[in-house]
Amino acid sequence: MFGSLQDSKNLRSGAARYALAFVATAVALVATLALRRYGPTPSFLFFVPAVALAAWYGGRGPSALATALSLLLIDLNFFAPNGSLSIDRVEGLEIIAFLVVAATITGTMDALHRALALAESHAAQLKLLNDEVARSYDVERQKRHDAELLAHAREDVLGLVAHDLRNPLNLIITTADLLLEEKIEPARQRELLEVAMRSGKQMNRLIEDLLDTVRLQAGKFSLDLEDVTLASILRQASESFRPAAGKRDIRFDIIPPGDGIVVRADPLRVSQLVGNIVGNAIKFTPENGRVTLRAAPDGDHVLIQVADTGPGIPLSDIPHLFDNFWQARKNDHRGVGLGLAIAKGVVEAHGGKIWCESTVGAGSTFSFTLPIANHAGSA
Repeated sequence: MFGSLQDSKNLRSGAARYALAFVATAVALVATLALRRYGPTPSFLFFVPAVALAAWYGGRGPSALATALSLLLIDLNFFAPNGSLSIDRVEGLEIIAFLVVAATITGTMDALHRALALAESHAAQLKLLNDEVARSYDVERQKRHDAELLAHAREDVLGLVAHDLRNPLNLIITTADLLLEEKIEPARQRELLEVAMRSGKQMNRLIEDLLDTVRLQAGKFSLDLEDVTLASILRQASESFRPAAGKRDIRFDIIPPGDGIVVRADPLRVSQLVGNIVGNAIKFTPENGRVTLRAAPDGDHVLIQVADTGPGIPLSDIPHLFDNFWQARKNDHRGVGLGLAIAKGVVEAHGGKIWCESTVGAGSTFSFTLPIANHAGSA
């Protein structure tokens, strides 16, 4: 896919993008009609790749066109009665499943293009900086070294993003294939649609993390500050993560500070911050382990800590924890490596700091500070 990037740039301009959507949809129709001569064939089988092709080479507009044309051709040719736009309940569910898949594919392709553009932007910035450096031997050697690191980083970024987007996309496609079966109970159809929706939300979360990373690097990360009680932050964390901890028999303790402590913060970003750190703690803590969330005043700030009894982090890895696209275990593909980098950006945007203390075999403690509101003392 990435090898044809130059071709995709040529096609992403002018009427050629929309012509591609027409051609891909027409080919899908012809292929479906041809296969139906030899036996039953799912109506949407070839139209999903047509939408994916239009989304990658054309973008959102051609993808939407391919989706609309696919639905129209399927309804006219394959839904009874032929030549009619009327649909029954089962056909309606199939259409919903197809729309979910089409929207997910379009979002996936956009995310991949953004990731590639981000990597290319970093390459251009590095080249500009290197051109301004003196032409000494040591500098030239460093430039070559940096270029190699950047090339590897670009490959790693694209590989990680593609991997993390491909997993939920494959799940959605598999779910859609199951929904296309003619005899399937309504309850099972609803269950499969819920699976597709969860996978779509997982992909959307990754895309949002990528966008937050771009905003942080561009200096456009903004906050909507207001006075937030610390008790509400801890309560929300308890409601969000206690069920997940319970499923794995992990003890999740919350140690609140004194009453009436108020911080000056963006409540949505703080929720994202706490969610990233507590979610990681529960993810890497083994069954029957323990995760503790505690908070206490620390001068004009509040100190919030998340401690776990997980495997711990080697001392050599701790300086890299908050870097973009970095994972302590390279064979761990449960995340693209943006959560802690975004957490660091959120904390620093509030004027706080974040750090980690860990002992291999004993667990880790992530700590960060948030500013206390001016009137917290009288709250």
